[in-house]
Amino acid sequence: MEGVVVRGAQRGRDLGFPTANVETLPHTAIPADGVYAGWLHAQGEAMPAAISVGTNPQFDGTERTVEAYAIDRVGLDLYGLHVAVDFLSFVRGQAKFDTLEALLEQMAEDVKRCKELVAAAEKP
Repeated sequence: MEGVVVRGAQRGRDLGFPTANVETLPHTAIPADGVYAGWLHAQGEAMPAAISVGTNPQFDGTERTVEAYAIDRVGLDLYGLHVAVDFLSFVRGQAKFDTLEALLEQMAEDVKRCKELVAAAEKP
């Protein structure tokens, strides 16, 4: 899927996993809610990514979003840029955790798993 990076709630940045929130146009085909391994394509580069699709139930979200965390990248400023997201593999469904610490532990595991899956795959 493709779209422009827009400002979100900026929770990912505060949690140590800054994401590119990709604006989705009506009628865009988007996978089911969950966490995926894949790539974020920006500025001519395909970056390994952990991708979240859904409503952010941990924070009682209602709007469905697509957010891509460029794994091991620091200081990316993609606001306003047109990017593409390639989905490689489903990692897990969305969930609401009992504590923020439990969410952060799961996010770290998700990123580790996504990194492994992308490393084993052929780059698009």
